[in-house]
Amino acid sequence: MASYIRMAQKRKGTGRLIPIRPTGLEYRVRYGIHFVEEPRKHGRGIGPARWQRCSVRSEHAHRIPKGEYFLHADEGGVFQLKFTGNAWQYLAAAA
Repeated sequence: MASYIRMAQKRKGTGRLIPIRPTGLEYRVRYGIHFVEEPRKHGRGIGPARWQRCSVRSEHAHRIPKGEYFLHADEGGVFQLKFTGNAWQYLAAAA
């Protein structure tokens, strides 16, 4: 019987949060994302993308409305996020 190890990686930084729908608004934020790589099962295709929790805070204490956003990290990379009013989530695509 094989045992599976979940690989985890954390990423923290700053970036620009931009609504998916064009509004002309942009928020400077600090973020924290905890990536967890699910173990692959032999002979299985790529699993579906899932929403996972993350943290996002405005650098200037602005209130950020509910909705879907793109996070353009200053360190590089773009992530899809959504805010439900009480929790931030990022779209964790299967690798």
